[in-house]
Amino acid sequence: MTAAQDLVAEAAGLLGRPLHGATVLHGGEHAMTVAAHDGDEHYVIRAFPRGDQAVAREVEVLGRLGPLGDLVPHLVSYALDGDRPVIVTSRVAGSHPSPVLPAETLATQMAAALARVHQLSGDGLRAAPAAPPTGSGPAALAAQGFWPRLSRDETVLTHHDFWCGNALWEGPVLTGLVDWSGARQAPRGADVAWARQDLVLLGSPAAAQVFLEEYERRAGTSLPDMHDWDVHAAAHAEDAVETWAPNYHGIGRTDLTATVLRQRLTAWIEHLLS
Repeated sequence: MTAAQDLVAEAAGLLGRPLHGATVLHGGEHAMTVAAHDGDEHYVIRAFPRGDQAVAREVEVLGRLGPLGDLVPHLVSYALDGDRPVIVTSRVAGSHPSPVLPAETLATQMAAALARVHQLSGDGLRAAPAAPPTGSGPAALAAQGFWPRLSRDETVLTHHDFWCGNALWEGPVLTGLVDWSGARQAPRGADVAWARQDLVLLGSPAAAQVFLEEYERRAGTSLPDMHDWDVHAAAHAEDAVETWAPNYHGIGRTDLTATVLRQRLTAWIEHLLS
């Protein structure tokens, strides 16, 4: 029995009925993720390392996402004991974005979806950011300097890992948002900056500007401190961006090598600090 089949058998025990198929889903390195079905419904099963809090946190968050309807997964079952935490959710329609999908399409649709997410309250979730970024790179040092003036008063429910790999698509249409275990109570700018940085890493700073304009239009608000949030996001990527290459490769973006990611982030940081 493969690891994927073993996970499906474990989920079948949770649901009390047979499950079929064991399709491994790629795009992240944190969990083993497998798709299966019972003949009628389709599910996503995710297993995390022993002691990981992701399942407990996602269970808490999914109950808040009802207003988003079929855009998000719905909780089916979970287990926190045993050898590893496991969660079973409904499978949201769609797949990772096509590598040839225009960045501007990614930007406009993801901005519209994020504006919907930010209509929800994050009260009671972990608050973020709790402290300025650590590190000694140029973005980290700048973010540390900006920290006292970074607006953190208004907070919403944030995804906290809002990049294209956590969005699902059918052709040019965004159909879902997944991986909610990191959701926080945080200012809007945290998610917006992370999404803008993703678009920069995809190769389109212009799409990052499209994202901001569409988000502000959809949300009916402006983000005057967007520059500071962009620097804050870059500071968190500064020492790690090369390690993200496998995640991009998992969604079909094999062109985004560690070298390319570093070059694009460096250029973005130079732009932000110029």
